[in-house]
Amino acid sequence: MKKPSSQTTRWFFILISVLVLYLFWQVVQPFAVVLITAGIAAILLSPIDRSVQKLIKSRKLSALAMILGFLLVIVVPLFIIGVQMVQEASDIIDLSIGDDGWVHTFDISQNALVTSLPEVVQEQILEVDVVELGKGIAGWALENVGRIFSSTATLIFHTFIFFIALYYFLVDRKKIHKLALDLSPFTDKLDDQILKRISLTVRSVMLGALVVALAQAIFATIGLTIFGVPGALLWGSLVIIAAQVPMLGVALIMGPAVAYLFVTGHPQAAIGLLIWSVVVVGLVDNVLSPKLIGSKTKMNELMILVSILGGLQYFGAIGFILGPTILAAVMVVVELYKNGMLENGKS
Repeated sequence: MKKPSSQTTRWFFILISVLVLYLFWQVVQPFAVVLITAGIAAILLSPIDRSVQKLIKSRKLSALAMILGFLLVIVVPLFIIGVQMVQEASDIIDLSIGDDGWVHTFDISQNALVTSLPEVVQEQILEVDVVELGKGIAGWALENVGRIFSSTATLIFHTFIFFIALYYFLVDRKKIHKLALDLSPFTDKLDDQILKRISLTVRSVMLGALVVALAQAIFATIGLTIFGVPGALLWGSLVIIAAQVPMLGVALIMGPAVAYLFVTGHPQAAIGLLIWSVVVVGLVDNVLSPKLIGSKTKMNELMILVSILGGLQYFGAIGFILGPTILAAVMVVVELYKNGMLENGKS
């Protein structure tokens, strides 16, 4: 029997490989987002994990300690906050547009702030249906926040898969790193540089944008609670997204909150919240960013905003992390291209 040519063997191998990879993708595709998220978490936690391993010599026990800490510090508080946000969204609807809500008894035409405006502006404001606008905003918040918890069984199962994947990513971090080097067609030196850049860029996105915005959201929520704005946790959480908007930033949330206190007859609380927003919330970025980022890459705020919103729309709640991570990967690719990757394969 005549042996097949090397060309035939090569194409047969390619065909079989494509078929096997396609079938494998069909198997893992339902958990792809969960696995990617676990990989991102492993990248972010790896510096801490290395420190923990110095104290706990066993790699497996170290990974278990990291997962337990991640569960207690991150996952449990996020779940509690999410449940509370759903409750607050429901309460806001009842408080604002329920049968006894303040919107029904509020006469905007008699408000001192509105009457001080030019007549043309007053006419435009009076044409706004406050009740319908309130229903739309509150309904959107309730629907989108509640959607996260709409399938409890799926959420629990995906969380279980996430922690298993995170455990193995932490335990086998070095093996995965070596496998990536072996499979890549680039030189090991270049591969190592690429992986380091991706890790650095991902961490800089999280520290440079999301952690700072999270700190602003915490202080904003404290201020909203102190000065009596309903749904403080719900509106405070939106500061994380608003903080990425160039120029306006957290003012997109805190401004309407101050206006709400004014128009509902609480001018002193409104002034207090305004001062809190400027002095405390507004200065968090200036204080924390240099310490957290230092000389690391700082991403453009507009691109981070677009990646967060696009990630939320495409991936759901987890898109809040996946969107900026994909942006980080794009920035690494652009940097490699600018450094002549296609010309000489060097970085």
